[in-house]
Amino acid sequence: MAGGSYVGLDIGSNQIKVAELRRSGNQVQVVALGVAPTPPEAYAQSDVVDAQLLGQAVKALLKQSGIGTKDVVSSVSGQSAVVVRVIEVPQMDSKELAETMKWEVERHVPFANSEVIMDYAPIDRPEGYAEGQNMDVLLAVAQQDFVDRHIEMLNAAGLKPKYIDVEPLALGRTLLDMDADQSPIGHTVAIINIGASNTEIGIFRDRLLTFPRTLPLAGDNLTRAIAATLGVDQATAEKYKIEYGEVLLDQLSAPVPDFGGGAAFGAPGFQDFSAPAPNPFGSPTDPFASPDQSATASPSGRMPFDFATPGESLEAPSGAPLGFEEPLEAAPAPVDNLPASVSASDPARDAFKAQVFAAIAPVLGELVQEIRRSLDYYRGRAGDVPIHELLLVGGTSNLKNLAQFLELELGVPARVPDTFRNIQLTAKSMSPTYAHELSPLFPISIGLGARDLISDPSANKAKSKAPKKKK
Repeated sequence: MAGGSYVGLDIGSNQIKVAELRRSGNQVQVVALGVAPTPPEAYAQSDVVDAQLLGQAVKALLKQSGIGTKDVVSSVSGQSAVVVRVIEVPQMDSKELAETMKWEVERHVPFANSEVIMDYAPIDRPEGYAEGQNMDVLLAVAQQDFVDRHIEMLNAAGLKPKYIDVEPLALGRTLLDMDADQSPIGHTVAIINIGASNTEIGIFRDRLLTFPRTLPLAGDNLTRAIAATLGVDQATAEKYKIEYGEVLLDQLSAPVPDFGGGAAFGAPGFQDFSAPAPNPFGSPTDPFASPDQSATASPSGRMPFDFATPGESLEAPSGAPLGFEEPLEAAPAPVDNLPASVSASDPARDAFKAQVFAAIAPVLGELVQEIRRSLDYYRGRAGDVPIHELLLVGGTSNLKNLAQFLELELGVPARVPDTFRNIQLTAKSMSPTYAHELSPLFPISIGLGARDLISDPSANKAKSKAPKKKK
């Protein structure tokens, strides 16, 4: 662990979230928090479109939030440019692993032939590995130009990049590593981060990431379904979702409702989990396997991308945003004679909420089916071990009764955790009451800022070096 103060920066398609953290004695403090809209013309499909514009938006948010430190830990995500996977390889020493990963990455990278940054970390399980058993390795790969644009944005914001992390690790750091309660060996948690454009699923056993998956299905799909069903524009549909969106549990049919999501499971953007469990080296039966691609590896020894080496400077080239597959969209028949607004005292409020629920129900059906398939796939690979709880975060987790709905559908206890439960909140830029209301928005930014402030449960703690930019 190290001292100092760090900014955790989480840029989403709808909102920018920042948190400044420092250590005070044995406790981690959140000394500043901030959230602001993401400029849509500067950031699209998880990629930086205009580094200068986005950097200025981040800079303004830092000033507004009272954040003065320049050391930043940020994250990258997006199916089009980032891969995060846990893979299996035969047990070997660090030198053999470094050589193996140069070839192994080619089996798992779906990008076109281009320069990439690759990093990895062997995962030491508490129970160890039996003789002859494969070992788990956490792999992160990102396209070089994607990372370069990200660095250019940080420089435009006046920040000094320390590390570039990936979202599943940041979530686990906040919700699991900083949890004072000791879980029994084998305790398995699925963290489901439901944002605007994507849903990130991370399954953790013994606080170590075991299975990550990204779904191109999230809050924006709910908004588009409301807009299409009720015949309103996107802004109005978003307002309706926030004000009247709710899972009406009393309208769920027994035993398990089918909202029609099954018809879309073969659509582009979703992996097929019906195939047998994959072998360790990405055979064609692996739903995550992709054709062999060439890749340039630059493992840092610290997971995943590390910019801690003094004097290391990366300058980003300009470039157009990468392509991204449009998420699925529900489009039931429009509803006629819809009131322009519904007040809290209006007797038609419940009927209107039912209309909104009818609009989002097909999307919720797709979401729960994809989460179920992910959990079942993990259980199949891990020997049918139980998943003990679901933790819901992200802006869409605020949808009323969503946690109860997932618990009923999946048969696993589900809840929206308090992000600040094990952290001392001293931020003056945001009242404690308001901060707790926005709690589901901050676990990534807090986990990023806490990276050097708490103990790392992974075994790989070697001194790290920055990946060098390719000439």
